[in-house]
Formats: sequence, structure tokens, C-alpha cells
Amino acid sequence: MSYIESSREPLRPVVSTADDFDRCLVSMADATGPVAFDTERAHGHRYWPKAYLLQIRREGAGTWLIDPVAFEGTRTDLSDLVTACRDATWLIHAASQDLPCMTELGIVPPSVFDTELAARLLGKPGAGLGPLLEGELGIQLRKAHSADNWSRRPLPEAWLIYAALDVDYLIELAETLSTQLEATGRLEWALQESAEELVRYTAPPVPRVDPWRRLKEITTLKTVRQLAVARALWEARDAIAQRRDRPPGWILPDSAIIEAASRSRDEIPTRESLRRVSAFAGTPGARWMNDWLRALDDLRDAPESTYPPRRVRTTGIPQPRTWERINPDAARRWSLVRPLVEELACDLGGLQASLIAPPQVLQEALFTEAHPSADDLTRLGARPWQVEFLAPLIDQALGA
Repeated sequence: MSYIESSREPLRPVVSTADDFDRCLVSMADATGPVAFDTERAHGHRYWPKAYLLQIRREGAGTWLIDPVAFEGTRTDLSDLVTACRDATWLIHAASQDLPCMTELGIVPPSVFDTELAARLLGKPGAGLGPLLEGELGIQLRKAHSADNWSRRPLPEAWLIYAALDVDYLIELAETLSTQLEATGRLEWALQESAEELVRYTAPPVPRVDPWRRLKEITTLKTVRQLAVARALWEARDAIAQRRDRPPGWILPDSAIIEAASRSRDEIPTRESLRRVSAFAGTPGARWMNDWLRALDDLRDAPESTYPPRRVRTTGIPQPRTWERINPDAARRWSLVRPLVEELACDLGGLQASLIAPPQVLQEALFTEAHPSADDLTRLGARPWQVEFLAPLIDQALGA
């Protein structure tokens, strides 16, 4: 089997002007069937997770590549793509990765079908686009440019071919997976899951609480002063990264923040003590020395009462491993239900248990309810197809 090296039709020039975009809209409006769609981002090269290339394909229209950066600050409304395609379903592989940056551009489809999710519901051993195309359609693609810097301009032709191929066979793949889902009685599962994804990943993102606590090795810091230094340096780094639109690790590695903070048991670091950390003494850390010192000066002037606590109070459901101590009844329910969920997942062709029973739903239901009902599961976010499995399973485990 040989690799596919070129798109099925001659590659069109990238859409970067209003006239080109209008021609794309007409082509999409005159086409039929579902819409194959993908985006290319610059993860690992930029701070903001925006889309730097859009790929769209529809039967009768072929593939169009669109540069969204070219339309920033113009009157062109990229959401017109949705209008042009009317009520068509949009086919997206791993939609959770694309929908947030699509939403930022105003591109919110009326419905989606996630081929990656469909493959997982069928218990496919490989749900990536490459393995699926090879296994289902006998098509091999080179996944050579997924980690490249798509903010680069102009984009090399080899990258554009790669991008076009990502949607070239997506319609056929979706048809194949849909047929298999229907044959196994799981098509409705995929439709419900895709609909939930569309709602979840087009909603405004919820800011993380204390995102600085995600620093690698943060648990090695033992005092509140050390944590305060880590937070101050993290916030300074994040501000620079946002301003420069670069990954935070390019500005300063996590290890440098942790090393500087670990030396702060007795005092806030000074210029001299920061320079003893190699990453602050060399580039690029030294370039932003004034920013680090300004953040530390602010911390030095702040009362210790503003330092972050060593432990964060959680408001959600605690991990099941702690239930035996804090909620023995919930621990007993968990021990009875969880094995049956695992067994059911195995019986359904080796599905991931989390597909049948979303962990947040199942844990909250068993922790808070003596005998969770179908209504409880629905209220907590389980989809109808999941409730059909889980409600009788819980009855079986706990006694109807």
C-alpha cells in the first residue's frame, strides 16, 4: 500500500481575499451533502489556540483552503460558511479540538458528526484519522506536518497538500462509520455524543482556578512563601507569553520557576539570587529580568495573608479513593457499581468505560444519592443512551 501524496483535485490557491471567499461561499451553497471540515493551529509555537488555516470540503464543491488570518479586522464574516451550507451536518475528526477555535471565528455549525468519537463508540483499536483511513478505506496519509508552525506565512505547498488531504476522504469515512454504527445499533449514541460535544465546546470557556498550580513539580514546594514566588513568576511569564503570543515554556521553563521558588524558603528572591538559576542568567530568561523583579517586588510589598495556601479547598466531588474515609456508604456503592460498568464496557466490544459512564456523572451520582435514579443521571449530564445502560445497572448493583 502506497501513500497518497496529492489531493484528489488540483490544489486551489488559499482563500485570502473577499472575492475569493465569495466564490467559496457560492461553491459551498451549490454543493450537496455534509460538510467535511478541519483546522490547523500552531500548538507549541503560539500562546493563543487560534486557527491559522481552515479546510472545508463538500460534494460538488471540492476542497477549499481558507486563511482566517487574512480576514482579521476586515468586514468578511467567516460565519457565512455556515449560512452557505444551510442545515448540513459538519463532519469533524476530534471535534473537541476544533470547535473552540471555530467558535472564536463565529463558525458554529447547526450539527456535527465526530468521526473520532464514532470510531471510539465502535471500539476501534485506533481512532486517529490516519489509522482509520487506512483501516476503513485502505488509504495511507503521511502525518508529517501536524506539529508544524501553521502561523508561518506563506505556507509551503507541501503543508497545503497535507491540509487538503485531512478532509479529502472525511466524507467517505463518515459514511463508512455511520453504516457500521447503524448496523450495531449505535448510530443514535454517536449523534447524542456529537450533539453534546457541540454544546460543550462552543460554550465560553470556564477559567481555571489557580492555573499556576499546574507547574511541573509544584508539589515539591513546601511553604506558602515558595508557592507565592512560584505564582508571581508564573503570572509574570504568562503575561509576557500572552503579549508576545509565544508558548510560556519559550519564555521561561517550569523548572526555572520551581528552582527559584524552592530557594525562597526564607526570603523573596533578589536579582542576585535569580541569576544563580541558569535559566534566568541566560536567554531568554535574562531578557525579561525586569519583569521578574517587578513581580517579586510586588510580592515583597504584599502581606503574607495574600500568599496562596499550601492546599486548595476543592468544591467538587472528592476522588473515590478517599470515600472509604469520608463517605463509607458512597464507597460501598462505588465498589458495587464500578465493576459492573467495567464488565459492561467489555461486553460492548471493549469500549472505554468512561464512554458509557462519564466519570464526573457516575461519581457525583454515587457520592450524593443513596440510590441514583434515571432522572438523577440525566440531571447530572448523562446522555439518554447512557442512562438506558446505567439506570438498570445501578438497580442491579444496589438492589432494585
